[in-house]
Amino acid sequence: MISKSLKNFSIIFLSAVAWSGCVSSIDKGFELNDEIHNDEDYYDKYQSATRGGDLIQKFDVKYRLHATYLSPEFRSALVKRVQKLYMEDAAGAFEEASSKAGFIVTIYGLERETVDLSNTSHWTLIFETKDGPVRPVLVRKINDKIRWRNFFETISPWTSDYLVVFDRAAVNPGATNLVEKPKTKLVLATGEGKVQLEW
Repeated sequence: MISKSLKNFSIIFLSAVAWSGCVSSIDKGFELNDEIHNDEDYYDKYQSATRGGDLIQKFDVKYRLHATYLSPEFRSALVKRVQKLYMEDAAGAFEEASSKAGFIVTIYGLERETVDLSNTSHWTLIFETKDGPVRPVLVRKINDKIRWRNFFETISPWTSDYLVVFDRAAVNPGATNLVEKPKTKLVLATGEGKVQLEW
């Protein structure tokens, strides 16, 4: 009886795997967009602009945090991908950061009330450059996850996602034409610890 049930389950499972591997649109005029990691030009710039990791305490992940620096180079790639996916001009995407240093920050924590980056009682955010440290002029929650998860793979149903803007000019940290590599560091501090991300 058990072997017959296992055999039936195996057939169903293998059929499902084979079917999911072959599912694609074959109808004329229907086309799937590239996922983030398959859009090579965009993904290279996205990876170059993104830093992150886990803040761990006694084997528990307190926070999983990632930040994507909206540098001019990355913003250009973002505009092209928005045009490709949504067939619209995205030059105004995250317009508040168009001439300033901006970041898309995604954070996950087990306690939902502790991941509100706009709560200055719980979080300190600092952007450090050669001109010194500054605090953000804007910390705004991003609510449209369905749209932006096509551009930032760290956005998920379990993260809280923010646009963070500082009153400093955005630069391309890895630009080869710069005589001096600009210092770019984002610091996020909370009661449990501190995260320092550098570009």
